[in-house]
Amino acid sequence: MRTIITLLLSLFIVATMNGAGALEGDKYIDAYEKVDADNRLTTANDVMKFFYDQSLLDKAIVFDSNTGVDEINQQVWYWAAEYYYSHQAYNQALEYALKALPLCTKDDDRANYLSLISLIYFRQSKYEKAAEYAKQCYKLDEKTGDPDIMSSSLNTLAGIYIGANQPHEAEQYILKAIELAKKANNPARMAVLQGMASEVYHAQGNDAEALKYIDEACRIEQQLGNEYKLMVRLSQKASVLIGLHEYSQAEELLSQTTPYFETIGDKQSYGISCNKMGMTQLCQERDAEAVAYFRLAANVLQEIGDKGNEMHSRKGLYEGLWSSNPDSARIELERFNELKDSLYNIASAESLARYNAEFGTDWLQHENEQQKARTRKIIVFGLVLLILIAMAVWLLMRRRMKIRETALQTIINELQGSERANAPQESQPSEQPSESSEPTGADGELLSRVVAIVKSRMSQESFTIETLASEMCTTRGSLNRRIKAITGVTTQQYVLRIRLEHSRILLKEDNRMPISEIAYKCGFEDATSFSRAFRRTFDISPSQYRNQE
Repeated sequence: MRTIITLLLSLFIVATMNGAGALEGDKYIDAYEKVDADNRLTTANDVMKFFYDQSLLDKAIVFDSNTGVDEINQQVWYWAAEYYYSHQAYNQALEYALKALPLCTKDDDRANYLSLISLIYFRQSKYEKAAEYAKQCYKLDEKTGDPDIMSSSLNTLAGIYIGANQPHEAEQYILKAIELAKKANNPARMAVLQGMASEVYHAQGNDAEALKYIDEACRIEQQLGNEYKLMVRLSQKASVLIGLHEYSQAEELLSQTTPYFETIGDKQSYGISCNKMGMTQLCQERDAEAVAYFRLAANVLQEIGDKGNEMHSRKGLYEGLWSSNPDSARIELERFNELKDSLYNIASAESLARYNAEFGTDWLQHENEQQKARTRKIIVFGLVLLILIAMAVWLLMRRRMKIRETALQTIINELQGSERANAPQESQPSEQPSESSEPTGADGELLSRVVAIVKSRMSQESFTIETLASEMCTTRGSLNRRIKAITGVTTQQYVLRIRLEHSRILLKEDNRMPISEIAYKCGFEDATSFSRAFRRTFDISPSQYRNQE
């Protein structure tokens, strides 16, 4: 009884909070929308300063009189979309993201815009539109050839198909994403993908397989020390445990995640966690407690416009209320059917199937191109191998001839009785060990030297991969082959990881050092490129990482 009272009190608090509605940024954004041309610059800078103060921007953006109107609009609208998205105000986020997109001309920025729009539609459970923009984003990411960025886009697509109740279609995207992420060697990204793979197999009903993936995701997050992401993974694990009928273990995990998400104000994760807690109670025939949790979830999810997860709340309310209050149960069933019909219509299913087929065709073409490339490599390798064999045969024959000449000269000297016959025969030079026969621990020594050189020269603008190779007394190609053989990544990627790891140390050591200064100390041209690289690698901005406990 005490549990139910506590839950009802929480429900009242959430309802009260939801009634507030207005965000602090509304007044700045509204002021910019209504400003006249004479005051546009000042108002735009006020908006961007607010975003910077909110830690949304890693570097302050200041417009001057030379900044064009389109560029100002683009920046203000995009960051307004990011602001509203971070506060789960998805309608406002979508409005500004769609206004900013046509003004964006750079592929890197455009990919970010498309990704944001796709995520907004996904949060609104508009899966057809989410897939449309996610595909456009993937096309741009594919041009970069960066496996980390590509795996992120594929993860989004997998999530869309999960939300659209098509887990078997989602499987191909997440497995392809994991394959790419292995090449990128990014633990933070791999944790996200392992978590999504668990969601995919859980949705397929294969909870034994789902448990393997989510345990690996939890292990990585714990190793990285990311409390928030770990809580997300534990919430995911609770779903798997419910599928395996391990209700007590699931409830134990959710008793950690549910209050955590409520405390930090993550409404969506809180609503989802409440849904799962309700399900554990329902499965244990504790209907009254289950209804309280489902009611909490329904209110929060309806407020932020998450129809997909609200639908699960309504279904739980229907099942939990049926035995005690059939009339209320029927109301919840009607709401459930409305949501279901709006989300899973035939047109959306056909569109998603079309996008899926198009991606299948794209991948087939990509595989064909890869096959052609492999064939060319095999031919080139074969020619090189033939040349090497021919050279080896020639060297062997030359060596044998030299031995024969030496033996013949010795016989002649003995027959002639010259002084040279008494001289010691010149021995053949001993063979030197090849470069490949390195002592134990050479790989570690090589990487240690690379790290030491990069750290000592990190802030020098003239420092390049060629400079590194020169100081290592080798060529760029040889160094790249060695490092890739040891680490699985290129020299460029390995050096970038050293710079970023050093930046994490600086971010934690000195809270007063500006992020722009840290960027320069770690060898980045500017704070913007540093922030983009940091976010893509660690899934968090430098300022957010610094502010973590």
